[in-house]
Amino acid sequence: MVLSDLEENIKRIARETLDLLEKTNTPALPCYYSKAFADLVKRCDKEVAEEISKRAEQLEILTINKSLEESIYFAHSSLREYSETTTKLREIVSNQSATLDLATLESDQLVPVSIVDELRAQYIGLTSEIKKAESTILKLENDLEKIEMNSFVDPLTRLRTSTFLKRHLEQILEVGHNRNLDLWIAMFAIDGYDELKDQFGYVVMEKVLLFMAKSLQATIRSDNRIYRYNDNQNHESIFCVVFNRMDKQGAYVASGRVRSRVEASKLVYADQVINVTISAVIVPHRAADTVDLLCRRAESALGLLPKLGTNAIHVIED
Repeated sequence: MVLSDLEENIKRIARETLDLLEKTNTPALPCYYSKAFADLVKRCDKEVAEEISKRAEQLEILTINKSLEESIYFAHSSLREYSETTTKLREIVSNQSATLDLATLESDQLVPVSIVDELRAQYIGLTSEIKKAESTILKLENDLEKIEMNSFVDPLTRLRTSTFLKRHLEQILEVGHNRNLDLWIAMFAIDGYDELKDQFGYVVMEKVLLFMAKSLQATIRSDNRIYRYNDNQNHESIFCVVFNRMDKQGAYVASGRVRSRVEASKLVYADQVINVTISAVIVPHRAADTVDLLCRRAESALGLLPKLGTNAIHVIED
């Protein structure tokens, strides 16, 4: 595509973005503008959409040197090295203390008092600094743990993200290499999400997503974990529940309760009644599944929803 054509397409989409926000009574804040712009890009011709997406990726690479996960990994590695160095230093000081018996040196009249005092001061100083370092390490470890936990929380719904979901699944699947586990993954999708967004706007859809999150939290048992599965633009309305140590019927019934609750609830915003329904696909764990394989199977099942029907729960065992 010629560069001038690409620029003209970008300008056109920018104008249409502002029109869409005005039409849906959505304020032109950066967060809503970027969502609306991305939605309009998805509706473009494939070549145009790919070129604009490529340019956005290049800009992101220039402005972001490391991903959040890489930064946290680097922090963990640095802190571990700092801790190992401090431990080695404590061992050296302890060994030197055993070798240099200050009490024996004090009783030795051939050793000047000033030297003994200097050695004692150095030993006390080193021990004090090591204690400070160990205290700092403990604080940094606690702070990093809090940062890591908060980093994998969706800022809108306060649910865990898909990255945290995959970490959770890795722990579970460690024992599932040779057998099928009693593990089911349910993916919930808001029916007609894009049409609702065009009708009511981005502010209202944030309320819908919050409503969906709260419906899941109020219905699903606490030992079954809930996540917002929004790792890309196409998954904006997707939520995931991990049913661990549960059979197919249990996962189906629990998912059905969520569907019924959403259907029966009246969501009102600015005197508008918004009728929301959801659909879900439920897929099982299979022996030798990896996290990526299990998640890909669940995502593939999501693609079947238009054919399977809305406002329903579907178990996909193929």
